[in-house]
Amino acid sequence: MRPSPQPLNVPIIIITIQDSRCYLMNGGAVESFFISEDTPVGSIIGTLSVNGDPGDEGDISLRVQERKPAVALVPGSKNVTLTRALDREEKTGPSSVYVNVRCDRRHTTDPSFVIPVSVRVWDVNDNAPSWSGAPYRARVSELAAVGTRLLTARAHDPDQPGPHATVRYSVLPGPAAEYVGFPSELDGALVVRKPLDYETATNLTVTLRAQDGGSPPRHNDTTLTIVVMDADDQNPTFTHDHYSAVIPEDAREGTILETFPGPVAAHDQDRGINAPVTYSVRASPSPADNNTALVRLHKDSGELSVTGDLLRASLPTTIVIQATQVDNPDRYALATLSVSRAGSGSVSFPRRLYSVSVREDSAPGSVLLSLEARGQGPLQYFVSDRSFLQQFAISEAGELLLRRALDRLVRHYDYQVMVTDGRTNDTAHINISVEAVNEWEPRFKHAQYSFVVERPTGEGRVRVGRLHVHDGDPEDRVSVKVAGPDAAAVTVDDAGDVFVSAPALRNMRSDTLHLVATAVDSGTPPRQGALLVGCNACLSASRPCRCRSACLPPPPRLPPAPPPPVQCGHVRVCVCVVAGTAGRAAALPSQAQTLFGQKPPT
Repeated sequence: MRPSPQPLNVPIIIITIQDSRCYLMNGGAVESFFISEDTPVGSIIGTLSVNGDPGDEGDISLRVQERKPAVALVPGSKNVTLTRALDREEKTGPSSVYVNVRCDRRHTTDPSFVIPVSVRVWDVNDNAPSWSGAPYRARVSELAAVGTRLLTARAHDPDQPGPHATVRYSVLPGPAAEYVGFPSELDGALVVRKPLDYETATNLTVTLRAQDGGSPPRHNDTTLTIVVMDADDQNPTFTHDHYSAVIPEDAREGTILETFPGPVAAHDQDRGINAPVTYSVRASPSPADNNTALVRLHKDSGELSVTGDLLRASLPTTIVIQATQVDNPDRYALATLSVSRAGSGSVSFPRRLYSVSVREDSAPGSVLLSLEARGQGPLQYFVSDRSFLQQFAISEAGELLLRRALDRLVRHYDYQVMVTDGRTNDTAHINISVEAVNEWEPRFKHAQYSFVVERPTGEGRVRVGRLHVHDGDPEDRVSVKVAGPDAAAVTVDDAGDVFVSAPALRNMRSDTLHLVATAVDSGTPPRQGALLVGCNACLSASRPCRCRSACLPPPPRLPPAPPPPVQCGHVRVCVCVVAGTAGRAAALPSQAQTLFGQKPPT
């Protein structure tokens, strides 16, 4: 029997041989990177996936073959870094980079391996739209219809096509923004949105905005100036709707007539055109009433002169005169002219201007003035301004009456009044001035003021307190003056602060200062309020401080100000209300004797 075989233990040694050849471990042939165009220079934009270690003790070496490339390798690593700025629009740098990286295996004779590296840039919103031909200026007639195209404003965004380069147009809010607009925000065509009026505004300025669709968006603003051209859309106008003239008793054919309220004159209301006008007498539709030959009207100056027909005509009469634009006979204005003979009984005002001054507290129903128009028969008065009847009225006798109490905030009224007897008429002006009335006297806040001041050691003035004075008339200014034996040492400023001369306080023989303070306003007539000013003080510096009141009892309705404590070496100044108005000030001298021992100066 053969013995069974024994197992043979043979050691197996496995040796791993690392492949150190240069190749891309991702299996690709090209290394590609994508970066933003605002990537800062010096940033690492990626890492090569090449096999091997390019460190100092590594087995491969890497280098970029191109000279001065936009990317470089960080020494001893596979990191690719940016050396120049990239720009998708190629303004500040290239929009893409393509370089070759050479990989060599160290300490071998293996051939080199070239790795293509591609760097592509994606766009960011780094550019704002820019206007072409801005700022803009357009001329348009005031008659341009709503929807009329003014101009086309173009803006271009240099970013790559897409949201970053899509421009939207708008008109920014402003005083004239309502007149123009963009029908489509994607189109730069501007149109009229609201009717224009040369007489209202001759120039309009709006702000235009072009904004892209980036996040956040970028924008650019510019201005559009619109020059509104005047169009012939207004008729001429006379300076007055009605004129009157009186033929002198010694008038002859050719005598120049003086017209009231002024010379015959008209002008074109289209200020930008201001076309000249010609004057003529308008013919009556009825041949029997045709009075075109009664006066001679100069076609250029509007001057009126007497004709033989006028001297022989039965007067008074009314003539219609016409002012027509030279360049457009369809544009004209009409006015009436009343002609009468001197002494023929035509109605007239003795004056062309009536002026009157009225107190603001005048009672309704007061007669302000009499117009005294001359004429035969009953006369009627008319005022064109409708607001006249809200405040005033004119009686049949020509008296100007106050209908309602005057508004204290309105100081001036001006009206044109016309009088007629049914056949002739005349006009004049009324000027009414409203006078402010001094209704309130100055009043002190307290019935008694107590001021304590220490005897000073320095020079100059010492402020001892303030007298609070108020006047109910807001337009009045109030000044406070002092009088009395010691008044020379005391002053009161516009704010009511009381100052006493330091040397006078220091050299006083007693501790009592007597004054009369009077507040006077600037109204017409001026009103005033008066106070008695007295002092309390310690009777002796060597004895306990005892003080007694030198002021009169205050009126019951005015609360006294609380007195401050008094210490020896100090002076207390008491201010007491004696009279609040000029009428009550008559009681001041007899009451003041209690303090002064004599009649105070007035």
